Amino acid sequence: MLTRVNPHTRILRERLLPHAGEVAVSKGQKVSPVQVVARASEPQGFAVVPAAEILGVAASELSRYLLVEEGAAVQRKKPLLRQRKMLGSTEYVSPINGVLYQVSSGRLILQHTPRLLELRAMVEGTVHSIRPGRGVVIATSGAVIQAAWATQQEGYGRLRIAAAGDSPLRERHIDADVRGTVLVAGCLTDVQALKAAEDNSARGVIVGSAPASLLPALHTFRFPIMITEGFMGQPMAEPLFQLLQEAEGRDASLFGQSNTSGGSRPEIIIPMPATQPLQTGAPEAADVKVGDRVRILRAPYASQVGKVVAVFTQPRRTSIGIQTPGADVELPDGEVVFIPDANLDLLR
Repeated sequence: MLTRVNPHTRILRERLLPHAGEVAVSKGQKVSPVQVVARASEPQGFAVVPAAEILGVAASELSRYLLVEEGAAVQRKKPLLRQRKMLGSTEYVSPINGVLYQVSSGRLILQHTPRLLELRAMVEGTVHSIRPGRGVVIATSGAVIQAAWATQQEGYGRLRIAAAGDSPLRERHIDADVRGTVLVAGCLTDVQALKAAEDNSARGVIVGSAPASLLPALHTFRFPIMITEGFMGQPMAEPLFQLLQEAEGRDASLFGQSNTSGGSRPEIIIPMPATQPLQTGAPEAADVKVGDRVRILRAPYASQVGKVVAVFTQPRRTSIGIQTPGADVELPDGEVVFIPDANLDLLR
């Protein structure tokens, strides 16, 4: 399945709550990345207080010491039980904010206050359609880049080129001016630059590659990190870097979630005004044509950009014996190689 790097296209981005809630916007409404488009309450579980045991009384006597009734709200550190004694009284406070859900067998079952989950648009655009009780579909126009890998996070910020497409992101590239930006560089070699970026409130990082040994550390950062090529030390593909460079200063939205079984990959969306006719439809399923520019995704030609010189819709045998549709691609040095469709990014 061909993936996409489109410099200007119509984009529909679905934004859904993990469970039922309420939609906070209407069809046709313009939204900003920070705007809440849907919200839901998220249950936070229960806490059990062995009240009769604490007081040293029979379960049947517990009601004499209760200061709240079943169904009543309780506040953390506010009195929940009071036991009078000869020399005064002793109070026992609630360990949580929530509700006294039930009194049972001498125990108090407290339900935590539900957490309010707010779903933000994360991209500038217009509400194209509503998914009742779940969320919205947002329409915008601009550039779309599918990455090879990302941390499972979302973010947005102003694009800033921190280093060239074949150069690593270094700690010296980071200063207070990176606040609110998405940093772009050719690759990562260590995490020191990421630590500096986080300390200076950057909102994301896009690089061509990173060592696989850094993977555990990459998941510890609060902002999304996106890798466009892979883990073999490749520079960022020139057309991708050029597109990001031309968009420097614009806001970019980073969607790190991927679904291997569903064929979806992490995406970078850069909203831009529609100043020319837009590509529409489903670009992921677009057919490759002779003359198209493509990026190769797998070794030994990973990240190279070439031109399609022949297309094979009927399965053809690869060098490892797999039968698959694909295309002959002319590389920059003039070599022509057969590449399966699944290993191509279509650059349009």
